[in-house]
Amino acid sequence: MRRLNLLLFAFALSVVACDDNPARPTDQAVLRDVTWKLETIERAGSPTITVPNPELYTLILDNDGNVSVRADCNQCTTTYTLDGSSLKVAHLNCTTNFCTLASLDGNYTAGLEGTSSIEMSGSHLVIRRGSVTLRFRS
Repeated sequence: MRRLNLLLFAFALSVVACDDNPARPTDQAVLRDVTWKLETIERAGSPTITVPNPELYTLILDNDGNVSVRADCNQCTTTYTLDGSSLKVAHLNCTTNFCTLASLDGNYTAGLEGTSSIEMSGSHLVIRRGSVTLRFRS
């Protein structure tokens, strides 16, 4: 009996350990129709950029597959697909206002476009694409 319990425990542990999908389907509903505010931009080999005004760098993924982005003084729209922990954002169509030299709009939008992995933890969202990591809070 003890051996059977040990085997069942090992099996249950292996099932949990193999779960590498941080954004489960039930979490995807929590992800949508929320205004995500950018907190940091991280690039491999560079210092982390802390966003001074997160409300100027937002992301909204709506239920219909559309994306709304505020990138400082510019507004962007496009479509997205979400499959498990993979987010694919099509080419962003943005207004072309000149914000300021200190604006993070180009870094931000470049980090969003394309296929990324996503993770959610409470009120935080992390999007990783290549060497760029975008960290948001709701």
